[in-house]
Amino acid sequence: MTWRTVVLALSVAWFYVGGGERAARADDGPRFTISIDREVWRKFAFQYPATYVFQVGEVPAEAKVLRRDGSGLWTALDAKTADDFFNGVECVRFDRRNRRAYVSAGFRTASTFELEFAGVGPVKFESVAHYYDGRKAAYTLSLDNWGCNPWAHPGAPWKGTTDDASDNYQAALHVCRGFHLPVSIAINSGSAGGEAMWQAMQAELDLGGRSWEPAVHGRTHPNNAAAYQVHGYHQEILGCRDDILRHLRNIPYGQHVFEHILTYGYQDETIQRTDSGEFLFLRGFNWHDNPTSTDYAAWNPKYRFYGIGGLSTKGYDALLERREPKGRYYARDVAELDEAFDRVLRSGGIFYALWHPDRFRNSVLYDPSPGEDGVRGSTLMQHLAYVANRKDVWYVANGWLYCYRYVAENARVAGGGK
Repeated sequence: MTWRTVVLALSVAWFYVGGGERAARADDGPRFTISIDREVWRKFAFQYPATYVFQVGEVPAEAKVLRRDGSGLWTALDAKTADDFFNGVECVRFDRRNRRAYVSAGFRTASTFELEFAGVGPVKFESVAHYYDGRKAAYTLSLDNWGCNPWAHPGAPWKGTTDDASDNYQAALHVCRGFHLPVSIAINSGSAGGEAMWQAMQAELDLGGRSWEPAVHGRTHPNNAAAYQVHGYHQEILGCRDDILRHLRNIPYGQHVFEHILTYGYQDETIQRTDSGEFLFLRGFNWHDNPTSTDYAAWNPKYRFYGIGGLSTKGYDALLERREPKGRYYARDVAELDEAFDRVLRSGGIFYALWHPDRFRNSVLYDPSPGEDGVRGSTLMQHLAYVANRKDVWYVANGWLYCYRYVAENARVAGGGK
């Protein structure tokens, strides 16, 4: 075999193997560039995929959407259908009947990436979807106070979800994961639990699946200006964030903390100045039902975050604590929670939910038994089963919700053709 024959053989092999991505887009279809402010991208990365809606013509079975960062290789996005259950993944879903393509993609290695349509044309960018994948409504869940109180057994050896000696927050997280409900967890980094708590948190992150988001609650749990001044606002808030980033790795959607969950819901001007540009979302709190809290919180241009907002649409804690033992199943309590969710679903809003796991016993709140009023079962478990696993609802942790919102309001989309 001559050297010319070897070169020719290697070239042919590259075309069929190394050039696989190139072959998939041989028609050089319509191409779009998505970009966002570089400095804000460096702060928050925005890896959570936003959904870009495109008007398309005929979509053959072999149609694809590819993406690349910079000068890297083109890779095809996974294709999903309306019959699939998925949240927070990069993919394309073609709605052939309405001639739309829902392309969900996040920023990876740079503040700019490209999309190309292979086998599809013409293509025109329409908008960023109000919710991920063009869903009908959204459900966002948070848990407050991991590490705050020793009676919640932070970092205790794991004995199972319904064992009262298990870490209450680890138990709650296992329940949420079982229902495919991603959750934000507000962390008190300087209270109880110590290294064992961090190890438990890391173990849960290492499981993968993007099931939870670490969020700042405070190093301690200050409830007014005097309490904040003991250690200082900076140490309470940004010190807590730094503790999280120092102790935890494999945080979903990048090594960032997107959210500050206010302790006791207390807010003042110094908190907002401290948080300015440091978080994407400040979540408020009160113990009440807030039936009008069903939309994105507004952007605060002065302090450069969303909020303060996200009050509970329905106060889970207050309802679950009506009875003894707290959280025991009662059919009318389940019906009340389910109807609150249904109202938001019908209106196409965001249902903000939270509870405090340290206020309940694992054996009661997470009892999986069939419900019998006042005897067995759990109101919360029955309600979560009702809420979960719907294909027309977007399930998302608080901080990721506002990563999406920021991109939707600020991303630039250029290109098109064919």
